[in-house]
Amino acid sequence: MQPSFSNTLRFLLKLLHTEYQVTLYVVNQKGQLLEQHPARPFNPIYESQEQTLALLATRVSEHDRYPAVRATNVLEHYLIIPLRDADTEEGTLIAGPFFHAIVPDELVNGIIRDYHLSFRQQDVIQDFYHQVPLISKERIYNAAVMIHYMLYQEQLDIAAVIQHNLHIHIQPATQRTTLPSPYDEYEHYPQTTYHHNPEMEKIFMQYIRDGRKEDLVRWELGFPTEKLGVLSKKSLLRSEKNLAICSITLATRAAMDGGVNAEIGYTLSDFYIQGVEECQNPAEVQDVLRKCHTDFVDRVLESQRQQYSEEVNKSRNYMFNHLYEPVQLEQLAEAAGLSGDYLSRRFKQETGVSPVEFLQRVRVQEAQRLMISSHYAFAEIAAMLQFHDQSYFTKIFKKVVGMTPKQYSSRRSGGERVVLDKHMQR
Repeated sequence: MQPSFSNTLRFLLKLLHTEYQVTLYVVNQKGQLLEQHPARPFNPIYESQEQTLALLATRVSEHDRYPAVRATNVLEHYLIIPLRDADTEEGTLIAGPFFHAIVPDELVNGIIRDYHLSFRQQDVIQDFYHQVPLISKERIYNAAVMIHYMLYQEQLDIAAVIQHNLHIHIQPATQRTTLPSPYDEYEHYPQTTYHHNPEMEKIFMQYIRDGRKEDLVRWELGFPTEKLGVLSKKSLLRSEKNLAICSITLATRAAMDGGVNAEIGYTLSDFYIQGVEECQNPAEVQDVLRKCHTDFVDRVLESQRQQYSEEVNKSRNYMFNHLYEPVQLEQLAEAAGLSGDYLSRRFKQETGVSPVEFLQRVRVQEAQRLMISSHYAFAEIAAMLQFHDQSYFTKIFKKVVGMTPKQYSSRRSGGERVVLDKHMQR
C-alpha cells in the first residue's frame, strides 16, 4: 500500500473502533495480518487466527468492489472491505466479530457441544461471546457504505450492497471437517416457541402472501433475532434447523394463501425441509432458507400476474414501493397506463377495495411493523407514512386493525393475533 493510503487507513481504523467497538484487522493479499486495532483475543474456538482471517479475506472476489458482511458457523459476523489502489488488489479490511442480537447462553452451549470443546475451554468461550459487541444489520450496512465512500469517494446503493452478500462456511478447526448432525439424539421443542411475538410472524407471512420481495428482504435484514426461540438446547445446528423448518412451514402456508397451488406448495416445502436436514452447518441452513423464501415469493408474484390484471399489479407495486411518499391517484393511473377513473373502477372490481383504501391498509401494515421493530413514536410513524393528522391515523388504524395504535402496541407482546381483511390476504 502507498504510505498516504496506509495513514488514511490507520486513521479510519481508530474512527471505526471508537464508533462500533469492533476489532479491525488489515491483511495483505497472502492473508498475512498487517495491522490490528485494538489488540484483543480472537475467538478461542479457532485454532489459527491468521488462517481464519485469510479465509474471510478470500471470500471477496478480486473483481468485486462491494463490501461484504459474512457469517461464520459459530454465529459471528464480520464486515469485509476490499482494499485496492488503482484497481490493484492491495489487501482486505476486516471488522469484527459482532452480533446482530444477544446470543442466548443455550446457543453458546450448543456450539460447545457441537465442537466437543473441553471443559477448560468452556468458560473462555462463554466470556468471549458475552464481550462481542451488538450491531444491528441496518447499522452495519450503513457503515459498509460509509467506509467504502471514505476510501474511494464512491457512493454505493445500500440495496446493491445487500444483494452482493452471501453466507460463507468457516470451520473452527482443521481436523473438524463438518459439524456433527445429531438429529436423533436431541430433543425437539414445540413449534409454538418459534416467536416470542407472533406479530413478527404475521408480518413475515403477509410479505410472502402479497409477493412483496423487497419488503421481505428489508424485514429479514432488520429481523430482531433475539425474538427467536431456542428449539434445541443441546446443539446450535439442530436449533437452526428446527427454526428453519418452522419458517418454511409458515412460508408455505402464506404462499398458498397468496395463490400458490397447494400441491406445488407442499412439494416445495418437503424439498426445502429435506435440504435443511442435509445441511452440515448453520450458514448452509440460512442459505437454504433464503432460497426458500425467494422461491415462494416469486411463485406468489407469478400467481398474482394470473389473478390480477397487469394494470392493477402495476398500481399495487407502485404503492408498495412508495409507502413513505405522497401517492396520488394520478400517479397510480400513470404507472398502470390508465385513466384515474377507469383504474379506480377496475381496481375495486379485482381487489374488492378502492386504491385509496388499499393504500391506507398497506400503510397500516407498515405501521404495525414499525411499532414492533423500531423505537419511533406513534406520531413519527404516522408522519412517515403520510398520515399527517394523528387523529386520522388513529381512525384508519382502528378501522383496519380493530384497535387503536396504543392498544395494539400494548397488546402485541401478549400474542393477540389481528386478522386482516380478506382482500389484504391475497
